[in-house]
Amino acid sequence: MWATFQEAAYTVGGHSFSSAAIEYVILKMKPPVHRPQIALLLALHKLKVSEELRKSAIDTSEPLVAFALSTGMYSSPAVRIYKAKRVREELQEAQHDFIRASVGLSSKGRLLVPKMLHCFAKSFVDDAKLAVWISHYLPRQQAAFVEQCISQRRQSLLGSRNCGILPFDSRFRYLFLPDQLSL
Repeated sequence: MWATFQEAAYTVGGHSFSSAAIEYVILKMKPPVHRPQIALLLALHKLKVSEELRKSAIDTSEPLVAFALSTGMYSSPAVRIYKAKRVREELQEAQHDFIRASVGLSSKGRLLVPKMLHCFAKSFVDDAKLAVWISHYLPRQQAAFVEQCISQRRQSLLGSRNCGILPFDSRFRYLFLPDQLSL
């Protein structure tokens, strides 16, 4: 796996960058908590950081980049094309789209949250408020339904968790959004 991650490379401006270098050096991503094997591999294999790579890196990490990186796995966000003028807004749209596409409800009214989203949200909100935080990103009707289910669960099962965490699914899949296909 690590060999592929290091070998998969992209040429930008005449310079070749591995996918690992792009993700962890240029974009300053932290190793994903939902995939501990990546953190271990990064610790074991030091990335060679050239001066050109250092020059290409962003100044500070941007957490929303997690919603821009599609690794070809079922749990990854959709593949998108970003425009420099609107990258901030498009990253926020990617976050909204990921939440809308990946969050669900169990038959018992429990919010089902992908591990990637749960790990991302830990930086902003504690588990007790996760369902409410997620409902802010859902369409009004879905958000109201989620809040109704949470309320019913609180009344029937005091102190129970409102969310179930879906494990990371590494099966192969690239998801393309219909409006991105025509670009």
